[in-house]
Amino acid sequence: MPSSPSAPQDAYRALELALRAGELLLSAGASAAEVTATCSAVARAGGLRRVESDITFTSITVSGQPADDAAPISGLRLVQLRELDYSRATAVHDVVTELTEGRITAREAEHRLLSVTAARHPYRRPVVTAARALLATAVALLLGAGAVVTAAAFGATVLVGLAIDALGRRGFPAFFQNAAGGLIAMSVALVLVVADLGVRPPLVVAGGIVLLLPGVTLVGAVHDAITGFYVTASARAFETFLLTAGIISGVAIALSVGVRLGVRVEMWDPPVSSIGEVPLQLLAAALASASFAVSSHAPRRTLLPTAAAGALGWGVFLGLDRLELSPTLASASAAVVIGLGSYVLARRQRVPVVVYVAAGIIPLLPGLTIYRGLRRLTEGDTLGGITLLGTAVTVGLALAAGALLGEYVGQALRRTAAPAERHLTGLLQARATRHGDRVRRRGAVGTTFVDGRRRGPV
Repeated sequence: MPSSPSAPQDAYRALELALRAGELLLSAGASAAEVTATCSAVARAGGLRRVESDITFTSITVSGQPADDAAPISGLRLVQLRELDYSRATAVHDVVTELTEGRITAREAEHRLLSVTAARHPYRRPVVTAARALLATAVALLLGAGAVVTAAAFGATVLVGLAIDALGRRGFPAFFQNAAGGLIAMSVALVLVVADLGVRPPLVVAGGIVLLLPGVTLVGAVHDAITGFYVTASARAFETFLLTAGIISGVAIALSVGVRLGVRVEMWDPPVSSIGEVPLQLLAAALASASFAVSSHAPRRTLLPTAAAGALGWGVFLGLDRLELSPTLASASAAVVIGLGSYVLARRQRVPVVVYVAAGIIPLLPGLTIYRGLRRLTEGDTLGGITLLGTAVTVGLALAAGALLGEYVGQALRRTAAPAERHLTGLLQARATRHGDRVRRRGAVGTTFVDGRRRGPV
C-alpha cells in the first residue's frame, strides 16, 4: 500500500501536485481520460486513498483521504489558458511516470513540475513562424501548386502567424484570431488575382488556413466522446465549431468584398495526381507534418517520426483514392494507419501519442473543401456550398475517429497489455504497463468520476 501522508501538509502537497500535473496536461491539449488518470495516479503516489477525479473542459477537481479514518480533502483548479506545447506535455509525462514508479519523491516531483512550468519553449519565435510558413508551402505543393502559388502561401501564412500572435498577446479570443487569419489568407489570394499572376486562389487559401484548422481540438472531442466524457466532449466540439466558424467568417468576408469589387475568382478542383508526382507529394506531406510538430513545440527527437507519419498517411490516402474510394473513407483508413503507427512510435520514444496523431493527419485536413464550400455559398449555390462544408466536417470526424481506432487496435494487438494501459490512451500509455503492475502490487484502489458518473476502479 502507498504510505500515508505523515502530516496534513503532505496530504495537501499530494493534492496540489495532482492538480498541477493535470493543469499542465489539460492546458497542453490532453484528453479528459488522460488528465483523469494522471491526477488519480499522482494523488495515490502521494499517499492519498480513495481518490476521485472529475474533469471538465475548464476545471479539474481531485479529492482523496489521507487515511482510512480521516475526512477527505479536495481541491479545484481552473484551466483557462490552453496552448499546444508537446515538449511540456512530454516532460510532465516523464515526471508522473517516475513518481508513480517510486523513482522520485513527491517533493522532487513538485520541484520538477515547477521547472516545467517555468521552462521556455524549445523553439524560438522566428523558428516557429518559419515552420508555420513551411506548413502552408507543403500543403500548397500537395495540391499541385506552382512556384508563385507556393511563395504566396508562404507569405500569407507568415502574415497570418504574426497577426494571430499579436491578437493573442492583446487578449483577443481565438474566434477573432481565426477570423483575422482567414481574412488575411483570402485577401492575399485576391490581391494576387488582381495582379493577374495566374494564381489559383483556392491553393493560397488552403495553405494559409491549414494552420488555423482545429484538428487537434477535433481529435480531443472525439476521444472524449468515445471514452465517455460527454460533457467535456461537447465543450471541445463546440470549441471546434467556433474556431472553424471564425475561419469561415474571415474567408467569407474577404471573398464577398472581392466579388462585389468585381474580382473574378474562379472555381477550381484539384487535378488527379500522376504517378510521377507521388514522390514530391510524399515529401510535401512529410514536411507538413514535421512543420506542424515544430509549431506545436514537439520534442526534437519526434520530428523525423512525425514526418514519417505524415508521409505514410498521405501515401495510404493516395492509394485508396486511386481505387476510387470516397474521400471520407480514404481519409478514415489513412487515419487508422496513422493512429496505429503513432501508438507504436509513442511506446518506443515515450512521448504522447497525440504528437504523432495530430501531426500525421495535418496533410489530410479538408482546408480546400472548406474554401470551395464558401465559394459556392458566395455565388448563391446554397445547396452546393452546404454540401461541401458538410463533406469537410465529415472528413474531419473520420480523421479523428480513424486515428483513435488505430490507437485502440494497437492496444488490442498487445496481448499482454495491462488493464491500466487499456484505460490510458495517450500521455501515460508509453509506460502504463509498469504503472498498472505497480498499482496492483500496492493494492491501491480508487474510483474515478467522469462528468459526474462513477467509472469504477482505476
